[in-house]
Amino acid sequence: MTVHEPRSEAKGSRRVRLGRKITTAVVAGALATAVIGVAAGAADASKKAGLSGTLTMNVFTFSAGVINPVIAAFEKANPNVNVQAAVVSNDNTYVPRLQTEKLAGNEPAIDETYDVLTPTLEVDGLVGSLSADLKAGQPYKQSYWYPSFMASYIPPPGAPTGVGQVYALPNEADATVIMYNEDEFTKAGVPFPKDGWTWQQMLADAAKLSVGSGASQTQYGICERPDWQAEYNPVLKAYGVTAFTETKASLDSGPAQKAWNLMISPMSQGLAVPQSQLNAKGDNGCEPFFQTGEAAMSIEVRGNLPGLATAIGSSFKYNAVSMPTIPNQKGKPVVPTGGGSVGWCLAPNATKNKLALAFLKFLFSPAGQTIGEKTGGVIPAEAANNGKNAPWRKVGPADGNAFVIAAATATIAPQTPGTVFNLSNTDIPIAVQQATTGGKSIAAAFGNLQSLMNAAYAQNS
Repeated sequence: MTVHEPRSEAKGSRRVRLGRKITTAVVAGALATAVIGVAAGAADASKKAGLSGTLTMNVFTFSAGVINPVIAAFEKANPNVNVQAAVVSNDNTYVPRLQTEKLAGNEPAIDETYDVLTPTLEVDGLVGSLSADLKAGQPYKQSYWYPSFMASYIPPPGAPTGVGQVYALPNEADATVIMYNEDEFTKAGVPFPKDGWTWQQMLADAAKLSVGSGASQTQYGICERPDWQAEYNPVLKAYGVTAFTETKASLDSGPAQKAWNLMISPMSQGLAVPQSQLNAKGDNGCEPFFQTGEAAMSIEVRGNLPGLATAIGSSFKYNAVSMPTIPNQKGKPVVPTGGGSVGWCLAPNATKNKLALAFLKFLFSPAGQTIGEKTGGVIPAEAANNGKNAPWRKVGPADGNAFVIAAATATIAPQTPGTVFNLSNTDIPIAVQQATTGGKSIAAAFGNLQSLMNAAYAQNS
């Protein structure tokens, strides 16, 4: 991102996005002016191409700060083109909005999506296949994007529709890291974490960083997200469990319960922000707690960085570190990183739209990606744009290596039937809360969750 992340993805989280949640401030005029210059060299060629007309788009609120300067540069290079981008909420109103627009015959040519939302759009016929365009090199060949992130937008065998077809293009290679408040670490006398640290070291630091207890607790060591696919998928995978496939869920087996216990115990011990407080914020995101200093550490993705930077300002210094290692089922340390992306798709009647394809070509070009990277919120999902001198490496936290490790170790969310995805958005946060403050054991809470997901798969069939 999102950026994803069950409920946070449905409620506006960028994540993996990884399903993302912060309303990113519109990029300052100085930045917009500077990045427009990146496209100036292409202006003459674009004019010769004869592009003209109006291009319509749906853009998620949190993406506005990243995409607005790209749109401005595209319009600068193509003075006869007008891009009308509607800024929309990434919540439960989005799919009905697209359905209404399609029925009215005015669905925008380009719609924003994200990894685990896309199967719903595919089944509902709200997006068109890009495979024929990609085969023809429009906007580029499919091999231009990292296969792991592109896979989020390709229905796998067993999917109800479009198996093997490409329905969207990943906007970034986003993956989880731990952001930490350097000022609070220094105040508590805790050394800054380093890439390669362990889960137990993270918990030990969180204990030293927590202030108060119970109802009087004013600071938590960490804000983590057991209800977010970008956390639970890689942790469950380390324990040998695949949470969801196209045909079944596996959420309450013995190994799965051990994985859930690892993630949930910091909440039960008062080290992490309780699920009830996450729920109360509306989208389950950690950003509100990190940016106010209520959580000294927070599980985040690069896509959230522009919003965090705007909210934090000069309040405190912060940095990033890779996810802490956990032992897998063979005892080998692994980095449980969740990965994902937001993506751009075309309406069914727009797969040959000249303006839409031209905009996507610019967006994913070196010039377009450079503009996005300068906002701090994009790590390109294309190898050609992600070398050692990529602009994103010079923007944001000092430890850029944390994001390199994240992209290299990311577990991409599997595609899930729409009915299952929609119910899991609500049911997984409920199960986590039941297992922390709801008085249920992990076995009972996730046994109940498994039953609900079984019913959802049956309904989908």
